[in-house]
Amino acid sequence: MEKLLKKYNLGSSRLRSGCLYGMEADECGGVHTMPEESYHAMFLTALDSGKPDCEWGRFVLEAALPRDMVIVIHALASDESRILRDGETIETDVFLRQPEEGAKRKMRLFELSDSIRQIGATDILLYGQRGRYLWLCVELIGVGSATLRGLRVYTPGDNFFQTFPEVYRRNGAFLHRYLSVFSALYNDLQEEIDGLPALFDPDTAPRALLPVFAQWLGLELDGDFLSEKQCRKLLRSGFRLLSRKGTRAAIEEIVHLLVDEPVYILERTGAEGRRAFGGGDDPFAFTVLLACRSDEQLHAKLLYLIDQFRPIRTQVSIIFLGDCVSMDDHCYMDINAMLVQSVSGSLNSGAALNGLTYLQ
Repeated sequence: MEKLLKKYNLGSSRLRSGCLYGMEADECGGVHTMPEESYHAMFLTALDSGKPDCEWGRFVLEAALPRDMVIVIHALASDESRILRDGETIETDVFLRQPEEGAKRKMRLFELSDSIRQIGATDILLYGQRGRYLWLCVELIGVGSATLRGLRVYTPGDNFFQTFPEVYRRNGAFLHRYLSVFSALYNDLQEEIDGLPALFDPDTAPRALLPVFAQWLGLELDGDFLSEKQCRKLLRSGFRLLSRKGTRAAIEEIVHLLVDEPVYILERTGAEGRRAFGGGDDPFAFTVLLACRSDEQLHAKLLYLIDQFRPIRTQVSIIFLGDCVSMDDHCYMDINAMLVQSVSGSLNSGAALNGLTYLQ
């Protein structure tokens, strides 16, 4: 009877809960060696399958190692979660988490038991390891910078073998090891198939695919003028924006993609447009007012995006209000009038103004 394949991902929380010697865990589920340290080892707390006599199948990780560094993996399974230490019974996880116990003493736990020890491999079979709990230890022997990530454990690890009659199901036999090769390939392929939806999700897709998705929607996002965060935000709302293409709401949302300050859109038609621009109606022009300082790069980005959502034949002007002064409707400018932007200044207590002094 085929058994359900389970996968345990060893993320940053589990890596941090273990005991690391000469290594440190990051927030992305990876472990990095400290180059100044000469010994690197990682002891992880138990994986709990929830059922006794569990058949553990496979341990896989991704390693970027220097050429002269060797990786050694230890794996131990048991139904007992406690060990005897100095005549006292304690939890195995407590023993492995204590840095003062020393790596050599912890290593003897694996050496004196029926554990697996694999050298130079990052994909190992755990056949023969049976028990509710599984403990893992990874050693890196050598000097240099190394990174481990993508740690995961499978159980039972070999569904092909479970489909054979019981007379052929001898763990560790040639048939078992032979079928494990194809079972591992099948499981890896199945993982890639299961991960395909993530490649089409704007939140999880690789950055290189984002311009391709934009082209599918009829948007032009070539180049790096948008940050990755802005590009993903635009794609998430792309379908809604395209359904509102040519409207004021779409233009406002596009502008807010790049600008957090308030945005005002004025059309040249109607009383509001005549007061703002003092001219006749122009049904093919509108102005975007931004309450921020002028920025040539931002101006170019906004024009490029707005051009893809504005109504056909319309002309757009962008005005930055952050560098401007303002007057109300009843201000008049006479001949030789001048507007000067106010700038604050300060003088220290010992400053003296003598003779002819002009402050602007």
